[in-house]
Amino acid sequence: MRSKFSICISILVLILFAVLFMRQSEQRETASKSPEKVNQSTSNIPVTIAKTNGMTQLITSSPTNPQPLVNDRLKTNAIRQYMESQNKPVEFYGQVIDQDENPLSGVRVTVEVRHTNVMVPAPWGDEDQIIPIEKETDASGHFEINGVTGDGFNIESIQKDGYEVEPGLRTYHAVGGSLEQPIVFRMWKTNIHEQLITGEKKFQIVPDEKSYVIDLTRGTIAQSGEGNLKVWVKYPPQVNRGQLYDWSCEIDVINGGLLEENNLSSAMYSAPIEGYTSTFQFQQQIKGGQYGSSGSRRFYVMLKNGQEYGRITIELFAPYTDEISGMIRIQYAINPTGSRILKP
Repeated sequence: MRSKFSICISILVLILFAVLFMRQSEQRETASKSPEKVNQSTSNIPVTIAKTNGMTQLITSSPTNPQPLVNDRLKTNAIRQYMESQNKPVEFYGQVIDQDENPLSGVRVTVEVRHTNVMVPAPWGDEDQIIPIEKETDASGHFEINGVTGDGFNIESIQKDGYEVEPGLRTYHAVGGSLEQPIVFRMWKTNIHEQLITGEKKFQIVPDEKSYVIDLTRGTIAQSGEGNLKVWVKYPPQVNRGQLYDWSCEIDVINGGLLEENNLSSAMYSAPIEGYTSTFQFQQQIKGGQYGSSGSRRFYVMLKNGQEYGRITIELFAPYTDEISGMIRIQYAINPTGSRILKP
C-alpha cells in the first residue's frame, strides 16, 4: 500500500511540474512577441504586460521626460506657428510724384506679396505663395495695398507713359507708411537728361593731418592749389599692435557745403536746396594693427557758392595696406550748369 501511495504522489508531482512548465513557456512566448508590437505602435513608451482572466493586456504609461518623437513634433509645431505668424495683414501707403514733386495720377503699380505656406509634415513649408496685385494712383498720386496677408512684398514695376521711375530699393515689410506720411516714389520725364561731369578716383595720401585739395571737375588731387574739397586723415605712423589709438578725418568744401544722404535706396538725382554744412568730421579709436576707415559716405555737394551742385561717395582709409599708409576713394557726378538735377 505504501509503495502504491508513493507512486501516486510522484505522478501528481510530475503533472504539477508539467502544468507549471507549460504556463512558463506560454508567458515567455507572449513576452517575446509583445515588445515587437509595442515598439511598432508606441515608439519606446514603457509597457507592462499583465494577464486578466487568461487574457494578455498591455498597460502603457507616459514617460516622465519627453521622448525624441514628442520633441520633434513640438519643434515642428513651434516652427510652423512662428512661420505662420509672419503673415500679417498688409497695410502699405505710397505716393508717386514727378521730378518737381508734383503728384502723378494714373501710375500703374504692380506688386507681388509673399505669403508663407507651411505644409505638413515638412516644418519649413513647401513654397511661398506669391500674390500679384495691381494698383493705380489717384489724383493726389496715392495708392494703397491692403486686403491681403503676407510677410512682405516687392514692387515689381511703377509705370506711366512718358516717365521713368527713379532707381531705388523696392522691397518692403507688410506695414509701411501712413495716410499722412506715405512712402514716396519719384518719376522723371524721359526727356530729362543732364550732361554731368563724372569720375571715380583713388588717391594715396599720408595720414598725418596734412590737407589735400581735390578738384572734382579735373579729377585731380594736390597738397595745395585750387579745388573743391579739402581733406585730411590723422593716424600715428608708428603703432603698437593691440594698443588703442585715435583715428580721425575731415572733409571741407571750399566755398560750398555738404549734405549727407543716409538713405541707401536713394539715387540722388536731385540735390536739395538747403541743409548744407561746410565740414564733415569723423573720429574713432582703433587698435594698432587694424585698418581704419571713415566708412563709405554719400553726400550732396554745393560748389562755388551755389553755382554748381553734385553728389559724391567718398571713403578715407588709414592705413590702407601694409605698404600704403593712407587712401581716398571717391565717386562723383557734378552738374556744371547750376541745375540741381543730377540725373544722367
